[in-house]
Amino acid sequence: MKILIEKEAFPYLLTQEIIAKYPYEIISSYEEFHWEAGAFPASVISLGKKYLFLMRFRGRFFRNCPGTKNYLCCGYKIFHFAEGCLFDCTYCILQVYLNRPGIKLWANLIEEGFPELETVLDNAKREGRVLRIGTGEFADSMVLEPFGGVSEKLINFWEEKDPWAVLELKTKAFIKETYFKKFKPNPKIIFAWSVNTPFIIQSEEIGTPSLDQRLESAKLAVAHGFTVAFHFDPIIFYENAEIEYPKVLERILNEIPWEKIAWISLGTLRYPKELKYIAEERFPKTKIYSYEFIEGLDMKKRYFIDLRKRLYQNLAKLIKETEDKIAFYFCMESERVWKEVLGKPFENPEQVVQLLDKVAYRLCQG
Repeated sequence: MKILIEKEAFPYLLTQEIIAKYPYEIISSYEEFHWEAGAFPASVISLGKKYLFLMRFRGRFFRNCPGTKNYLCCGYKIFHFAEGCLFDCTYCILQVYLNRPGIKLWANLIEEGFPELETVLDNAKREGRVLRIGTGEFADSMVLEPFGGVSEKLINFWEEKDPWAVLELKTKAFIKETYFKKFKPNPKIIFAWSVNTPFIIQSEEIGTPSLDQRLESAKLAVAHGFTVAFHFDPIIFYENAEIEYPKVLERILNEIPWEKIAWISLGTLRYPKELKYIAEERFPKTKIYSYEFIEGLDMKKRYFIDLRKRLYQNLAKLIKETEDKIAFYFCMESERVWKEVLGKPFENPEQVVQLLDKVAYRLCQG
């Protein structure tokens, strides 16, 4: 990966850490960088994964999850540390949302991002509010660890501050035991893996670790005193999907102690209509956009509700066996799906927030 540093980002501490380890080039600005590729966006998106830009971020580091209107949102909070991903999944929504290619890491995190986060955490603790904060919305939380170790810094920050908050690090990465050994046990740190069936991982999650590797990492996280979570998102329809997704959940429930699992989320494939054209140009072999979709209330394409319920139904049988010992929730689903699949008559986002905040509260109490 080629490291390019904006001139104004050079003095920051994170930049200095990275240039002490890796060769780099200084550029005047990201906007003036010339992409030597074909027509945007497809070819430049692929090329962009070979470049890491260190830039000064001028917006807010702490923000609400960009939930979707008309569906139930979980009230998640985001610490925005980077944009872009080294993995190359055919369904990745960042292909549409990030119309500026390349992997971008915010050089001013330590000087400006962490103080902003500290203020938020201090206020929440003083007011007795529990927070659920994650970093995996616009970038994989762990893939960029060799470049600046942002997650390591956050874990140490949590140890130092002991906030009234949990930190969720969402990833598809394989994490070695040497990484977990760096830290003291801390149940407030949640290592969360996006999981899928072996078929989808091989065909649609290009360059990502296998399901076996992800579960191995989860076991290591638990062994070293951390909490874990799992996200079945997106659940993708194909011929054997209704058989193979429950097998993945069954493995998790058999191999990971239930009391160490914070939550498990479920969500089927959904996407802005523009994604289909970009993804099919970049990945001609993908078949996931060839099924029938409707335009949802959020203007995103999604499966018909009956198909979504079918995909969830066999998972729901296993979920009921856990007898509410694990918090399961849907990501961006309707009240009808919540009621008919999980038997929870949730009518507003606050009920989802309460479900997950209860878990966070327990983890913060130790």
